[in-house]
Amino acid sequence: MNKRGAKIQYDTLPNIDGVNVLIYQLFYNLINNSLKFSRPDQLPVIQIASKVKTDSIQITITDNGIGFDPEHNESIFNTFVRLNSKNKYDGTGLGLSLAKKIVERHHGTITAQGRMNEGAAFTMEFPVSKHPVL
Repeated sequence: MNKRGAKIQYDTLPNIDGVNVLIYQLFYNLINNSLKFSRPDQLPVIQIASKVKTDSIQITITDNGIGFDPEHNESIFNTFVRLNSKNKYDGTGLGLSLAKKIVERHHGTITAQGRMNEGAAFTMEFPVSKHPVL
């Protein structure tokens, strides 16, 4: 996955109460997208930051990739939504919709902020209180 010498920067991250395989899939999808949509002329840099609040854990994954138009901040999570040509970027358009479903299953929220030719940021917020994850 790291054929281009990408840098992934992170501090100590908090534990998320949830289904391990789903949390793994969530981070895999988001980091894989950051790598897939990196700019060919620039070393990919992915930053993972967290903030523990009183009643929630916030985790943000930011990259310096191709980004996307901010008008797609919400629609990017819809099933089969592709903002780029299949000829240029592989994929099914399912990764971010799956990420959203995983976050919601863990009683959390996810938002996206795109910046054309500057990168993207995905912010997830999970409750600290324990809810059963079904």
